[in-house]
Amino acid sequence: MQGATTGHRERKKAETREALRAAAIRLFLEHGPSAVTVNDICEAARVSARTFFNYFESKEAALFAWDQRLSDELASKLAARPSYEPPLTALRRAMDDTLPSFAAQTGWHARKKLFSASPELRTKIVNAVFRVEAMLVDILADRIGCPAGSLYPQLLAAATGSAFRAAFITWKPETGIKGLQALIDQAFDHLAAGLSAPAS
Repeated sequence: MQGATTGHRERKKAETREALRAAAIRLFLEHGPSAVTVNDICEAARVSARTFFNYFESKEAALFAWDQRLSDELASKLAARPSYEPPLTALRRAMDDTLPSFAAQTGWHARKKLFSASPELRTKIVNAVFRVEAMLVDILADRIGCPAGSLYPQLLAAATGSAFRAAFITWKPETGIKGLQALIDQAFDHLAAGLSAPAS
């Protein structure tokens, strides 16, 4: 009974999160990011502002591919990877394991269109990726056995963020999650190969 209740609660949370995302994307496309408020999004999704801030820290955060929930999941997946895996491999597998949750989101075509039409959102996206990287640094430092403030874990986390960001920018949503997965794999292959230029 407890498991069924928990499952229902999680489904309701996912539905509310997606309703807020859909409302934000639609309103941003119709009116432009600067003209839309959190209250506008809440009214469209029929929830309170308090509920909104249970899911997102700002109106822009509702658009991001990688929210706090996914950040926590990625960090948890990375921490659970076997200790014998090289750090880059562990990061790659953790990303693979988190992608199904990423793929469950909707509105990708509209979101990509919005990011292209609203350059001011790109800085917000970069800041969100930086927060994800900061979460990964401590876990990587612990795996490697070096201080979190040292160069190597910082570089690994930044490389992971860059790999995902480059794959996402290149990704065509009509190719589905498999298309994104293939691009992420290519990005990590390039990192593992030392970023040698591909054959023409």
